[in-house]
Parts: sequence; C-alpha cells; structure tokens
Amino acid sequence: MRLARSILILAAGGAVLAPLCVFGHGAEFLSAKLTLLPNAEVLLEITADYGSNPLIMDNSAALEALADPVRLRHHEALVPLSSLGTAKISWHQNWADYAPAAYLPSDTQGGEHALVTSAWRWHSSEPEIVFEMPKGKLHDVLLWTHDATQPEAPPKWMLLLAGDRSRPIPIQQTPWWHNWMAAAGAGGLVLLSSYFVSRNFTLRQRTL
Repeated sequence: MRLARSILILAAGGAVLAPLCVFGHGAEFLSAKLTLLPNAEVLLEITADYGSNPLIMDNSAALEALADPVRLRHHEALVPLSSLGTAKISWHQNWADYAPAAYLPSDTQGGEHALVTSAWRWHSSEPEIVFEMPKGKLHDVLLWTHDATQPEAPPKWMLLLAGDRSRPIPIQQTPWWHNWMAAAGAGGLVLLSSYFVSRNFTLRQRTL
C-alpha cells in the first residue's frame, strides 16, 4: 500500500511539473506573436527554434512545422493560414522580439539560436479572431498578443495544445468617426466636382 501510494504521489508531482519543464527549456514550443495594429490589421509571426528544440531537428523540419501550425476559426470552419497569402520567411537568432520575456530560454543572452519565423499580415473582416489547433499536431503553440496601440501593456498569452481553441481576440477596429470623416470628405469632393462641371456648362451656354 505504501509503495503504491508513493508511486501515485510521484506520478502526480511529475504531471504538475511537466509544463514547468517545458517552459524551463523555453524552446520546445512554437512562439506565435500576434500584433494588433490599427484599422483591423493584424500581424502573426510564428517562430521555431531548430537549434535547441529536440522536436525540430533541422531547418527543413522547422519550415514543415511552420507550414500549418494553427488555423483560423471562421464560423464552423477551420481556415489554414496559407489562405491568407504567402508567408514571409526570415532566419535570425533574436528570441527577444518573438517570445514574451517571461518565457525566453534561459540562455537567450549568451547562447546562439537558430530561429526561423513565418509571418502573415492581413486585415480582419471580423471584430475578433479565434485560433484553433487541429487534433494530431505535434508542436504546442504559445500564442501571445501584443497591442501596438498600447505598447506598454503586458502581453496576454495562452498555450495551445492539439485540439485546443483560443479565446476570442478583439481586433483594433477603425473608429466610426474615421469612416464618417472619410465619407464626408469623399462627398465633399463629389459636390465640388459637380459644382465646377455645372458652372463650366453654364458659362458655355451663355457664351453660345
């Protein structure tokens, strides 16, 4: 009985500490930085470390992991990121700009990293977006948001495992008065053009 009880305690302790071990290594997941830009524009940058992630052996494996890491949920459908256009790929060694400070690998400053980042940029037609990881995915994704309109605000993050869905993320919508001002400006130009056309026509009639 005592032996069985000890085994259960150790197993429970291992289950609790397992996520901490993942974060301790810091590179054993994909880091997805979602930057919220004005006018409903978003920038998603997903980074893989193929220098120290034991699940990603080389550059080719990193690119394969970044090909379809998460998907956008649109109503009841899952939309792959590839439908947003061709991703911009970059290779670098800079973890600091692509992961929250609390989850940077412990050797970020001293060690060299082999990183590759895929970036997608688009305008959201929805007031909020939701990401979902299809079942069967190997690589966990640390999804965190950076609000470009409030750069000092701490990032919000969530760890997505296979089959997980993110909470809805509000998008920076264009203020209504911007649209009103744009519409008013366009209407003013139309009226001004109509006035000059009408005036020229009247002058021609008088000349004739």
